[in-house]
Amino acid sequence: MNLPVILDIAIGLIFIYLIFGVLASEIQSILTIILQWRATHLKKSIEELIAGDTHIGKNNSKSSIEIEKVQKLANSLYQNQLIKNLNYSGGKGPLEKGFRKIIQILGNLSRALTGINNIFDVEKTAPSAIPSDTFAASLIDTLKLQELMQMISEDKLRDFIDNILLNIKQILDKLKIEDSSQQKKIQAEFENLHQELNQNIQDYKNNLANLDLTLDRTLDKLDLYTKKSLELLPDKDSKEFNSQINLVKQVLKNPGERKVLVTKMEPSASNLLKFLREIMEMGKAAQTDLQNNKKEIHQKAIEMIELLPESLRKSLYILAKQATTKISETGNALHQFQKEIERWFDSGMERAAGVYKRNAKGVAFLIGVTIAIVANVDTLNMVDNLSKDSFMRATINSYSQKLINNNSNPNELEIGDIENQVNAALDDNLKLPIGWGQEQKNKTSVSQSITFLEGLKKILGWLISGIAISMGGHFWFNLLENIYSIKK
Repeated sequence: MNLPVILDIAIGLIFIYLIFGVLASEIQSILTIILQWRATHLKKSIEELIAGDTHIGKNNSKSSIEIEKVQKLANSLYQNQLIKNLNYSGGKGPLEKGFRKIIQILGNLSRALTGINNIFDVEKTAPSAIPSDTFAASLIDTLKLQELMQMISEDKLRDFIDNILLNIKQILDKLKIEDSSQQKKIQAEFENLHQELNQNIQDYKNNLANLDLTLDRTLDKLDLYTKKSLELLPDKDSKEFNSQINLVKQVLKNPGERKVLVTKMEPSASNLLKFLREIMEMGKAAQTDLQNNKKEIHQKAIEMIELLPESLRKSLYILAKQATTKISETGNALHQFQKEIERWFDSGMERAAGVYKRNAKGVAFLIGVTIAIVANVDTLNMVDNLSKDSFMRATINSYSQKLINNNSNPNELEIGDIENQVNAALDDNLKLPIGWGQEQKNKTSVSQSITFLEGLKKILGWLISGIAISMGGHFWFNLLENIYSIKK
């Protein structure tokens, strides 16, 4: 057999694979829509990302509780408005609504037959893709991270201010001022300082000033208080007072100590997760004390602990540490943390995409083999027919070339049109070497039995065809196009 004949046989095979490859792609596309494979895979991938290695090789009560937390959090994320907005329902016309209803019925029927539960919780559908920035913002919003981070920062600022006021009060008590009128004036200045520093805290709480500005204002208030107090104190006490008050202000004036102070107090994810870890490690007595003195922040923290799986808490802590090392200035902590979550999500979804592609190839192979058996697309039988029939080879070759010249996108090719046009171009007694009718026609007797070796040959032919069909019409169209470009 010479090279042109072999090439014509190859073109004949590729052309038939192209027909059924497009058909297989359309079937897989329909199944993907009905069964929501993309959306389902995305939801499971997000659950696995949150779970980490919790589900791997474990079968204990702790693991079950953690998996339940993972699923609960994933469902909460999908109920977040940012993600719900991605679940487009399409047109609102009767035709679109009817189509969606049919899809839902078919999906419910398939789940009932297979015993697979709807993983979208209360929703019937879900988005098939979620941008990383949307996921990060939804996670932060669902866990109320920003709110609790701010509350912890406010609480640390209040503790810091209270500690300053306590130190100043102790300094004043040690002075033992005997003049009652002088003592009243000094006490009035101290109470005025107390009010002004509390106002600083309130302004920070109301987002009227950031942490750095609040600390600057605190230092300004302390400087003014020091100046007024020194004017009221007798000479014998003023030097000692000034020396002691400067020690109190040192943490605000020294750049190194100020930086450490800001790092401890700023609203950051690392500070939040440290706080949550401290609560979990506390004894019952300490937790009761915290609940009594800081009820609101304790309640919010407990709510987050109940919602946050241990695996995700560890992941977020690592991401928070990474974000901390990249922060260039105060106030960027949350933004940088969100960016780290986005990168973490992108990395996880990149791995998930690889899994989805492998699964899709497996489904494509099953569809391809099914089509090969149903339509009796037997590669070995087709090679045998094409090698013996020069007219069939020439006709398919001619139509294949026209197909390449007239079509630039295999996805636009209609299956029925392709086969009908080919059959019309052939003689009435000559059909494509596929189908069960063609098989019977070539037999000397309809009742002829199939030997064991012939059966194995048939199965092998189907498998080869199934693999080829599973590669899709786009692959074979491009290959056919390349062959004709080489022939030119």
